[in-house]
Amino acid sequence: MHTNRPPRSRRILTDLGRAADELRSRLPGPGGLSTPHDEVARRRQSLGEIGGRIVSIRRLWRELVLSTARQLAPSDLSLPQVAALYLLADGTPRNVGEIARELGRSHSATSRLVSHLVARRYVRAGVGDDRRRRMHRLAPAGENFLTSIDRGRAQQFVGVVRRLPAAERGLVAAAVAALATRDPR
Repeated sequence: MHTNRPPRSRRILTDLGRAADELRSRLPGPGGLSTPHDEVARRRQSLGEIGGRIVSIRRLWRELVLSTARQLAPSDLSLPQVAALYLLADGTPRNVGEIARELGRSHSATSRLVSHLVARRYVRAGVGDDRRRRMHRLAPAGENFLTSIDRGRAQQFVGVVRRLPAAERGLVAAAVAALATRDPR
């Protein structure tokens, strides 16, 4: 009993092809996106738009920077010192030379910076006779300080997002969730 029907696997492929064409036709743009090249071009354009919009939100950036500066003022810590704390917050012990390289600062300036953080008990220095080989870690006081900075930035950001319409808040929440799951590098 032989029929002229195509084999089941070919029918499935044909049905999948039709479904893909239908979905493609629903995508924005003239007649949908017909090739992977079109999709790449659309994403590239979207990334360009994102970059342009980020540049245009200078007022928000200004407020974040000024607020951070006000929050840091009582601590008497400089931005490079706070950067060193964030660097050590990943849990990897580092010597002064490694910290200097990652911050893009001179060894001598970084040595003074780290000594100040150790004296303030934000950083713990490993035990050893050779200061060049001492490994530094974030101390609990440093972790608490960073947590307070992070909370302040989060509260400020939520305040800005709260003023958006509900639909736009949802978009921001989705974008933040996507960014939170990615390695920033």
